[in-house]
Amino acid sequence: MTNFKDEGGILEILSKLEEDDLCALSRTITQGLLKISSKDDAIKGILKYSPDELSILRRKALTREILFSYLDEKNITVKLPTTKNELIDKIIQFWNISRPRLRSQEDSSQTVCNQDGQEVGDRNEAAKEDNNISVLAEQFSKWFYSLMNSEECIGSEHFFPDAKLKLDLYFGNDCHSTVVEDSPEEIVQALLQVKLQHNLFFNPNVSKEGIQGRMDPHGLVIVLACGTLHIQQACAGIFEQVFALARDPFCDNNWKIKNTHLNLRSKNSVVSEPRLCDNELTSNLLTLPSE
Repeated sequence: MTNFKDEGGILEILSKLEEDDLCALSRTITQGLLKISSKDDAIKGILKYSPDELSILRRKALTREILFSYLDEKNITVKLPTTKNELIDKIIQFWNISRPRLRSQEDSSQTVCNQDGQEVGDRNEAAKEDNNISVLAEQFSKWFYSLMNSEECIGSEHFFPDAKLKLDLYFGNDCHSTVVEDSPEEIVQALLQVKLQHNLFFNPNVSKEGIQGRMDPHGLVIVLACGTLHIQQACAGIFEQVFALARDPFCDNNWKIKNTHLNLRSKNSVVSEPRLCDNELTSNLLTLPSE
């Protein structure tokens, strides 16, 4: 007996995997503790030890091609180009199940979930050590870059319809800028493209020197973050990013991204962990109130 609302649907998708890939996925989910001798054993292990459908859909083995093929077979139209995250959204909408959400600041008595739906902490406990804006900034940053580093990247549902992205890519003295406005889908595509084109991995500095929260005069929560950029095992540069977050009254009062500015800087050597106070983009905003 599972907690899945549409076990038939997830079985259809799993059946698209080759037997070796299916067994490998089952071994990953069960941490190699379950003896698997057949495709049926693998499927039983995946269903039994996965908390829900969403955690399975997010697995790397279930590629965009497999998810797209399932939707196509169900005659569900997909707007191209598309990300894995958007395909997952289409599937869970079709199955009528909900995605875990980034809770609002007012949900301080409840736990916060990461992108796999796992609890990452009780905000009441965290708030004892710092103010809510700082807690939100840290949790948001960990959540955002975890998604950026995943195959699916970030989804358009996390941006307001009038959201804006400014993306600056620095190579030495050259700067290539991209600005996207009023199109969450194009913002997602721009972020995905720069990540895939340069094979980037974002490693945020999760200390207070690398992530902080501020409040701007208009009531927006400003999240400041910086860290190193990696290509495979090599450090290739640094990044600094600013987010403006607001609650969406039409989406359960969840936090969404109003605008964001991302600087990517190519560097041959990075001798120390990037700090907010050392970056022009973020240092000027440290004067804003933190509560």
